[in-house]
Amino acid sequence: MGQADPATYPLQKKRHSDEYLRTIAHLRPRTNKYGAMTRLRSTLAQAMHAYFADHGFAWVHTPILTASDCEGAGEMFRVTSLSPAEATLPAEERAKRDFFGREAYLTVSGQLSAEMLACALGRVYTFGPTFRAEHSDTSRHAAEFWMVEPEMAFADLEDNMNLAEDLLKHLVRCAMETCAEDFGLFAKFVDPTLPATLEGILAEPFVRLPYAEAVAILTASGKSFTYPVAFGTDLQSEHERYLTEEHFSGR
Repeated sequence: MGQADPATYPLQKKRHSDEYLRTIAHLRPRTNKYGAMTRLRSTLAQAMHAYFADHGFAWVHTPILTASDCEGAGEMFRVTSLSPAEATLPAEERAKRDFFGREAYLTVSGQLSAEMLACALGRVYTFGPTFRAEHSDTSRHAAEFWMVEPEMAFADLEDNMNLAEDLLKHLVRCAMETCAEDFGLFAKFVDPTLPATLEGILAEPFVRLPYAEAVAILTASGKSFTYPVAFGTDLQSEHERYLTEEHFSGR
């Protein structure tokens, strides 16, 4: 604790933009929003661990440094002990000199290791940092993020959907009941629709939709999508958002 000159102290008694707060990262946690976010994240992480423990899952720690491109769909960050000058050497020479004797990367997923462990332990999950070297400035892409990945032996798609729905509802209840004050701050200042959205998640079972039926609904919607809808193609974010937010009203 100490004196804070009100004329020069970066945090004032007003709302600051996230862009401005990024320039004073050492003070950002003292704001109401970032304090609430940190407490919520801590509570939800502990609730998730408790949920998996209660349902017979073992928490496993999969490698962060790996030679495996687990998903094969995104760019990976390469890890090397070589100097910039050595990085220009022929591939065989680089491999001889590098720390692992071969190319290594930051993991994009612990799934491959978790699948192997599930075959031995039955039910496992990973919860740790993953990395994607994708140049995409959207809310769905981040260079570093924490991801939970459960794996179950002798489970089918129905089991997988049941687990996902039950876990999500458990975490929503935890956020609304355990962190009511912090949750209320977000509902008041960040997203006024948040309480209704989360209450809707708890109110009814999730809609489970076969792919063919989803394509039929999208085709008959009359909406003009950026990515055309056709049977056999992957559904894009805009298709998923129409189905969940408009056609099924958030379910």
